[in-house]
Amino acid sequence: MARYTQKPLDISKLLSGSSLAGQQQQVSLLQQLNKVLAEVLQLEQLSFCQVSTIRDGRAIILCASAPWLTRLKLQRDAILDNFRRKILPDLAGIEIEASPNGQINKPQLAVLQKNSHQLSDNAAAALRALADNSEGALKQALLKLAENANCAAKSR
Repeated sequence: MARYTQKPLDISKLLSGSSLAGQQQQVSLLQQLNKVLAEVLQLEQLSFCQVSTIRDGRAIILCASAPWLTRLKLQRDAILDNFRRKILPDLAGIEIEASPNGQINKPQLAVLQKNSHQLSDNAAAALRALADNSEGALKQALLKLAENANCAAKSR
């Protein structure tokens, strides 16, 4: 069996220049800003407002209602000061807007259910072909995956 001459690259190094890394940094920054916003408002959870994005150097805060919009506008200076002191010293300002539909869309983690992903017939065939050229536990695992794809296709 041939040996590889190169060591595998670290996944973080591979993804560091991708758009996925940029999006991950943006999400992390928004989470930090929302945490600071909750501290300033003295809330455990932000259910009526959230920092939704950063556009042109300004943090955009969406509110679910006009009373929350007014409350945040009254505390604008304290919020901006905390954002600059704790996270983004070069933040140009904040914009506070009411959400047009009155709801704040919280990013929710998708809960995967068992067999929630369906394999296509082509993918199942490729797994079977790969299993033909494999042996042992790998062969059994590949055949099991291909069989699950067939069961899922029948239940549709």
